[in-house]
Amino acid sequence: MSDSKTDAEAPRTSIASDDKLALSSIASPISNAPPENITKITEVFNTEFEKATKETALNPLSRRAFRLYFLVMVGYLNAVSSGFDGSLMGGINAMPQYLDFFGYKSTGASTGIVFMIYVVGNCVGSFAAGPATDWKGRRMGMFIGGFFILLGAAVITAAQNPGYFLGGRFILGFGIAISTTAAPTWVTELAPPQWRGRIGACYNACFFIGSIPATGAMVGTEDFSSTWAWRLPLLLQIIPPSIIMTCVWFCPESPRWLISRGRIEEARKILIEYHSNDENTNPMIELQLKECQEVIQQHKMEPVWDYSALWNTRARRWRMLCLSLMTTHEKLVLNFAQSILSAAGAFTAAALSDRLGRRPRLIVGPIILGVILMLVAIFSIKFGPGGDTSNINGANASIVFIFFFGIVYSFTYTPLQALYCAEVMDQKMRSKGMAVHILISNIAGFINTFGNSVGLADLGPNYYWVFVAWNWCAALLWYLFCVETRGRTLEELEEVFEQPWPARYSAKKVKVAIQEDGNIVKVD
Repeated sequence: MSDSKTDAEAPRTSIASDDKLALSSIASPISNAPPENITKITEVFNTEFEKATKETALNPLSRRAFRLYFLVMVGYLNAVSSGFDGSLMGGINAMPQYLDFFGYKSTGASTGIVFMIYVVGNCVGSFAAGPATDWKGRRMGMFIGGFFILLGAAVITAAQNPGYFLGGRFILGFGIAISTTAAPTWVTELAPPQWRGRIGACYNACFFIGSIPATGAMVGTEDFSSTWAWRLPLLLQIIPPSIIMTCVWFCPESPRWLISRGRIEEARKILIEYHSNDENTNPMIELQLKECQEVIQQHKMEPVWDYSALWNTRARRWRMLCLSLMTTHEKLVLNFAQSILSAAGAFTAAALSDRLGRRPRLIVGPIILGVILMLVAIFSIKFGPGGDTSNINGANASIVFIFFFGIVYSFTYTPLQALYCAEVMDQKMRSKGMAVHILISNIAGFINTFGNSVGLADLGPNYYWVFVAWNWCAALLWYLFCVETRGRTLEELEEVFEQPWPARYSAKKVKVAIQEDGNIVKVD
């Protein structure tokens, strides 16, 4: 190996000398010398990762791969549960059977508190979510969250008075906060690095798998004359947490959590089981084990209630900046269309997440969203109330662009909302950082709900221009601060965030040549 190789690319020291696969092979021949027998020249973010990927060809159709797919569906059910509840109350609030039973009106303070108490439960739950996820592992976090969701669903289904119902809503929000912290953390840490984008992005896209059936359930019961018109859809909320609580103990624990507790061999067995095509180790497994142990040795784990790890270094403050950008922009944008078309956009983006990368999508997406909103504003002003209302085609064009907005928004943000936030956190920060993500999301959602209603009432269609400007400002912020996470293991991002300007460093690629024997050679 040449002396001119940078420190960033230097192979790390092996930790276990008796490993089945020599760790030194991971970072084999990467030099600046003119390469011979070249089959391909390409650019990569990290040479060690690329080397390990080339030597670890996982089969996505293997028996082990399908076992992994079925297991992560347990984690996905937490997003399904969140999506189901997120769509349910809006429809139930329009049911006369529900309004008459509790003496509510479809609008007003009494109805508003039903929605707000859920947000309060979410916010309170976010403070417990980090410790619950760190305490006995990610699986325990999902179990605890599922328990509170199940309890809350039972309470609101059986509610006989408004106080009873509000208490159940609070418990439900509390549980959702814990489950949606533990689940994406577990999915992201368990997924093979080569597939982390696809598997992790599908988590949040599953929100629509919950929201669409919730709407269908209300359509099916709206003609019931009894209180079962609203009780039955609420009762269906017990299905996802019941499955989660039953199945989570048949799932493997996060290997990264196990390593952080010194349980290296247990982590190795899980990685071999789900990150290989056979029962043998491979370069990617060894790379992850080596890097995880190095990171844990450098950063000693602290008590589960200690949140100082979120801001006690410059690198971690940058990580929190990335998380905050994702959370606040996602909530402070007009989310017009959550429909089957939006679901299609979300799942398409999830499937492409390992190819597109995070940074280009987060820069280009808001620019396109701003353009679409600009067209919505123009058509709404020109052909809406106060304009030429006789032009039906102009009004319809505004509606069409609103649906386009939903598709592009879901393509840009929905798959990354949980995945990116989990990726930019290091092992010590991840569970607590995801809990902060839930807290910020709820605060931003509160501002969004009340701010938009006031803005649209006062400014009418001109209010759209606020979000045109916001989207374009977001594109600039993403360009300046977004760190690309594709093409690296979670631990390799440690090096990126230690740089003076992580966003710029993360976008740099190294030109390499792939030789006939599979070696990767750096090309000047």
